[in-house]
Amino acid sequence: MYLSLEHYERPSTVEECLRLLHHPDEEAAILAGGTELNVRGHEALERVVDIQGLGIDRLRVDRGEVRIGAGTTLARIAEHRGLAEPPMAALREAALAFANVAIQNRSTMGGRIMIDRPDQDLPPALAVLGARLRLAHFDRAEERVREVEIDYPTRDGARAALEGALLLEVIIPVDGTDASALRRMGRSAVDAPLATVAVAIRGDRVRVAANMQGSTADSLRLLEKTEALASAWLSRRPEGWRDEARASLAAELEAYGDDWASGEYRRDLGTTLGVRALAVLFGEEELS
Repeated sequence: MYLSLEHYERPSTVEECLRLLHHPDEEAAILAGGTELNVRGHEALERVVDIQGLGIDRLRVDRGEVRIGAGTTLARIAEHRGLAEPPMAALREAALAFANVAIQNRSTMGGRIMIDRPDQDLPPALAVLGARLRLAHFDRAEERVREVEIDYPTRDGARAALEGALLLEVIIPVDGTDASALRRMGRSAVDAPLATVAVAIRGDRVRVAANMQGSTADSLRLLEKTEALASAWLSRRPEGWRDEARASLAAELEAYGDDWASGEYRRDLGTTLGVRALAVLFGEEELS
């Protein structure tokens, strides 16, 4: 229950929203789908800012790119015909990752990106697809809204650019991406993942990203050595490529353990998921 709530706001403009979020006297939180805020972290909140009136829930595929508003639900992403082809397969698979239909219908793209948790399926997919984030900041000195675009953050400290910002849109290039895939594993179909690995062929390169490399969202990683290895296999793969890929993945993945899985188990799971995702990307049988 929102026991301390005194102000519920539903702004109609980005500037009004940012002013409310940066109110000097009260802590405020964004409410979109509510799948996270309604569950935890709301007990002491005095102000909630509902962003559903901002009109940032549009999804369109146009001129070689996908543009997804931060308020777009996972269900809309999964159901969009323009995202059904191989280049955007990882994105669609990430949107469908939670088997709970209620979560798919309410959870938003923006919420899954901005939450500081490592167990999210969308970030690895967005990282390998070369996504950019369009953010709005409120410049107090100039009393105006500034918009910036940044590459999807995949390094320690890179998420600092998200602090105090309102995510408006995710922009994903389609041209140059041949195919993508994502594999994840949770304790059950409706649980958050223990590990997620996404892969994509973009131009002459294979991109590989993994979540759950640490305790925060900042731990998302592009696995550069595995990328280089897999990129060399685009023209011809050696007979034992799966064993080589497994060894490379195991060397790059962190053995991050928590209450749900030991570090060794999670790293072994990540290597298996990575090899399976690469097999799908290369058009081979996933299991052999």
